[in-house]
Amino acid sequence: MTTTTTTSLVETVNINVDDFSETFLTCSTCLYTYDGNTRKPKLLPCSHSVCLYCVTQLAELAPETIPPTIRCPLCREICAIPNGGVIAFPAAFFINQLLDVMQRQRKDVVPSCSNHPSDQLLYCETCDLVFCEHCQSSVINKKCDEHTVVPLSIAIKRMSEIVVYRAKGRLRALDDAHVAVNKEIVHLDGNVDKIVEQINAAIQEVSNLVENRRRVLIETVRVRRDEKRKVLKDQLEVIQDEKKKLQKDLESCKMDIRSMARQLKDGAADDNWQRRIIEPRENAFLRINTNSEQMLIDVEKNLNEFGKLYASNTFPGTSTIEVPSHMGVHVENVCTLITRDVDGIARKTGGDPVEVELELVALDAHLSTNRLANAFKKRAEEEVKNIRVTDDNDGTYQLAFKLTHPGDYQISVKIFGRPVANSPLQIRIDNWHCYDWQMPVTFLYPTKCWWDEPSKRMFVLDSGNKRVRVLKEDGDVITDVRNEEFQSKTVGMVYLGNEELVVLSWKRKMLTKINTRGEILESVQFSEFCQPTDVAVDSRGRFVIADMTKIFIFDGKFKPVLSFPVRETKGAEVKCVAVGMDDDVIVGTTDELLLYDSAGRMLRKLNVSPPGTPMPKHGGRFNITTVTCDVSTGQIVVIFTDKIMDRTTIGVVSYKGDFLYSIEPGAQEKFQAPCGIFVHKNKAFVTDFESNTVRSYKYK
Repeated sequence: MTTTTTTSLVETVNINVDDFSETFLTCSTCLYTYDGNTRKPKLLPCSHSVCLYCVTQLAELAPETIPPTIRCPLCREICAIPNGGVIAFPAAFFINQLLDVMQRQRKDVVPSCSNHPSDQLLYCETCDLVFCEHCQSSVINKKCDEHTVVPLSIAIKRMSEIVVYRAKGRLRALDDAHVAVNKEIVHLDGNVDKIVEQINAAIQEVSNLVENRRRVLIETVRVRRDEKRKVLKDQLEVIQDEKKKLQKDLESCKMDIRSMARQLKDGAADDNWQRRIIEPRENAFLRINTNSEQMLIDVEKNLNEFGKLYASNTFPGTSTIEVPSHMGVHVENVCTLITRDVDGIARKTGGDPVEVELELVALDAHLSTNRLANAFKKRAEEEVKNIRVTDDNDGTYQLAFKLTHPGDYQISVKIFGRPVANSPLQIRIDNWHCYDWQMPVTFLYPTKCWWDEPSKRMFVLDSGNKRVRVLKEDGDVITDVRNEEFQSKTVGMVYLGNEELVVLSWKRKMLTKINTRGEILESVQFSEFCQPTDVAVDSRGRFVIADMTKIFIFDGKFKPVLSFPVRETKGAEVKCVAVGMDDDVIVGTTDELLLYDSAGRMLRKLNVSPPGTPMPKHGGRFNITTVTCDVSTGQIVVIFTDKIMDRTTIGVVSYKGDFLYSIEPGAQEKFQAPCGIFVHKNKAFVTDFESNTVRSYKYK
């Protein structure tokens, strides 16, 4: 035989139909035996076989999508429906062949060609075609360069082995599923028993309270009755005594008629005698204000609200953990758990019992080889225990944690004690940070920014464009504040509220108050200014100005209150100023960071590097470019440049002066000339003069 294709034939092996079971020729969904009519076996793209009837039902019940899809009932994989509908799914060829084999009930089946009965049928795995050697040249796709051809009996044998293997695997899976479902039923029954006990205990407590109140009320009524009875009983005794006395007098006849008449007349007119004897000194009135109708309404309302039952259709196997694109040390990182039901539809309510574990996999190499490696590892293993789960009550859960050591970690999440789809998940914690937001507005040499929480607006001193831009929280521009004052190299800005700003001009040595319409309200040009670089405002409305080697303080009416020199190192200059707790003054110079009280008295130096950092013999190592204080925590957030390492970073310092940690920007996001910082909530907004950006960084 001559052919243009390369064919490999495999030795024929007879098969035994006893190797198969009728179970393998039934649809696993409806358990009906495959046939050539409504139960035709169809092969899904996921390689599972389902009968035509079940495929049709799945398509009718499936949600409308473009293109239309169904979910495989066996592996849950989404399968696209062909253009011709479910009928266009390819036939499960091997199952059809197996059906033929079972129908013939032969021990050794070697199918033959219908056109050439003496020739054995072959199967081309490349073209998915059945033929005999005489049919080969006309049937095989001649565009194929190579074909793997096996006798059809071998193909059927292979398929049977695959079917058996998969069936056994499915049986094992079904056994495991049976155990798991039974276990869940046991847990369900156990939970119901616990809930019933809780309900009974709670209702019994209510019953005890009601019974106790009933007893108290009855006892109160009886006590009050006894008090009234005693008064009336005492009065009866007085009446009886009076009666006996009067009868005795009558019987003795010692009193004459006129005297007795006078006594009776005087006694009847005696008010005391009237109150003491004639009228009851107590009354029978008792009434209890039960307000029973309102009480029943309130009790019914409270009982209806009591014991609200929570149930969930969350399916852990479709729920997933989502992690941020980047996570760094020292700041709070948040992963999100998204819960879904068994069909993969996101849930809209919370309340699920979520269990989270965070584990250390490996610290970064430079830490693991450090002489303090064991201490680092121990501290990291303690930190992973502090993970906070917040239920957003919309089907999502926030998993928050803060770590101080870079490395690889693993997060595991379970719901109902079962892991979610992508748990455990390995995550990376870096020792550098990227900004989490950049204002989508064009600036030219921005110098300062200010966030006003009440109005939800940001003010940016856009010095290169000679304006102050007022923006919404999302970066949309509200307005631009312009005035000729901005022509004079403004370097400082604070927002006072009431639509008023104060700006500081470096060139004109002028402090100016201006409203958001651009109108100058007040200004002062101070002759003692040498080179003013920054301005801040304290809680008393005083303005604190940094100027070369001094700090000036003006009151709210722009009158100078005091000034004080800043501790100098040789050649150092004052660069920035901020207001701390109790109106303390924080001063940054080209060498160090200092803290003064509101009267200008030196308090202490603030460290912007870990203890033990080498320092130059002459002058400081760190150039402070801008500083602010988070008054809610007392932490001081500063941007400084390490002159030796030539690296600019954000540092966080305690109010006592201890260096806490630094926020290192990524290699592609290095600071160029940061000159303004403002903290809001857990973010630090940084203006960079050279990169013309306003970006926010997490700093806690």
